Amino acid sequence: MGRSLSFIAGAAIGVMATTVLAYLLGPAREAHFDERYRSRWDQALEDGKQAAAEHEVALRQQLATAKQPRLPI
Repeated sequence: MGRSLSFIAGAAIGVMATTVLAYLLGPAREAHFDERYRSRWDQALEDGKQAAAEHEVALRQQLATAKQPRLPI
C-alpha cells in the first residue's frame, strides 16, 4: 500500500509542477501567434530590464550630484 500511495503522491506533485510551468511559460489566452507574440515570461523579463534601466539612470544622477563639490558656507 505504501508504494502505490507514494506513486500517486509523486504523480500529483508532477502534474501540479507541470501546470505551473505551463502557465508561466505558455501564451496568454488572447495571444496571437505572429511577430508580436510574447509569453508572460518574456513580458516579465522585458519589464524587469526596463525597471533596471530606469533605476540605473536614477542612481547615476545621484552619483553625479554627490560628486559635485560643495561650497563652504
